[in-house]
Amino acid sequence: MFWLYLSGAIFLVLFGGLVAGLTLGLMSLDQTNLHILATSGDEKQKKYAARIQPIRENGHLLLVTLLLTNTLVNETLPILFDSLFGGGGFTAILVSTGLIVLFGEIIPQSVCSRHGLRVGAFFAWPVRILIWIMWIIAYPIACLLDWILGEHHGVIYRRAELRELVSLHESTQGGSLTHDEVTIIQGALDLSGKTVKEVMTPMKYVFSLSFESRLDRKTMTDILRAGHSRVPIYKETPNNIVGVLLVKNLILLNPEDAVPISEVKIFDSPKVCLEESLFDLLNRFQEGGSHMAQVVDPSSPSSPIGIITLEDVLEEIIQEEIVDETDVFVDVAKKIRVIRAMNPRIRRRSTMDGQNGPNTSTTNQKSDLLVPGENKKWPKGLSFSSKRNDVPEHLKNKNPGLPRSNSSGGCDEHRELLEQPNERTALLGTSV
Repeated sequence: MFWLYLSGAIFLVLFGGLVAGLTLGLMSLDQTNLHILATSGDEKQKKYAARIQPIRENGHLLLVTLLLTNTLVNETLPILFDSLFGGGGFTAILVSTGLIVLFGEIIPQSVCSRHGLRVGAFFAWPVRILIWIMWIIAYPIACLLDWILGEHHGVIYRRAELRELVSLHESTQGGSLTHDEVTIIQGALDLSGKTVKEVMTPMKYVFSLSFESRLDRKTMTDILRAGHSRVPIYKETPNNIVGVLLVKNLILLNPEDAVPISEVKIFDSPKVCLEESLFDLLNRFQEGGSHMAQVVDPSSPSSPIGIITLEDVLEEIIQEEIVDETDVFVDVAKKIRVIRAMNPRIRRRSTMDGQNGPNTSTTNQKSDLLVPGENKKWPKGLSFSSKRNDVPEHLKNKNPGLPRSNSSGGCDEHRELLEQPNERTALLGTSV
């Protein structure tokens, strides 16, 4: 009987340690983690996760089964050791407690905490059998826990938690993500929390042209020096924007002809609310209607207070200023002009010093492009239309009158207005 009791005690110690380790290992693998491993892990991880997922779906049933089994083992061990030591109660308790703590708790839980996926997958079928054996007792308790605490469907991170989780995976913290990857992911997560008023360009800093203007040499020179790909067109006052002129459509026009802007196609410019989120605005830009929008106040939707472009939204995602060959970056706080060639990558101030609003912008201030003066000839070899009638048909404005201004997606007049935006002391620069 001695060897029988000894064999039974050793078996229970090892079995109790296995159950304790599986409790820690399996319960640390929530359904979210298993789903990620099953879909994006390597071949072994996919196989291991597929084995564990069926038994992990009902977390309370698995937990109750393992805890009941471990409790039965721990309560049976002192009885066996008492018989093994011939009634030495104190000695039996001391020995059984030491063996349970060392071999039944510390060692197995240390192993399973590091290799829980592999160990859990290897013992998936024995755990299923154990659940079936304990079903009569474990299932009612699990149902009670589901009713009181609710079913457990895995860990779902909030936006702030997910943002911090991404930062912990940066390469400087021992992760595999570069700083730029972390910055872009965090910028995308923050996009829905930022509004148009934080990044828009106020109207007094917008380079625009009158609807009655002519595309003569002076106007063409101003457009070229501005360096923008889109120019807002207004009628009567700069606050009455009627559309957007695409600069690329002017490439075949001869400045000597002084073609009226009214005869060139003007594209619609949608209107967006001051408090609209940048995420919603990005979705609207993706519809392909326009890459420039008018920003309006709900109290006066007919008069824009600024404009915003797709480039402004993209800069908030990558959290860097997008500066092209003709842009000059201006630090508004220090009034410092920075040449792009010397500083190819410029961080946005809002991400550098923790300020709420952007205090930097991209502008074009009399860039050193080769632009013919009033008394200079245009370079030879350039072919321009010599007659106004040679303007391509698709560039002509089909309706020479007041162009139709797109006001779709207007404001909710009952929505509470946000504060007025911090003005960026720079011209709008867009190269989208």
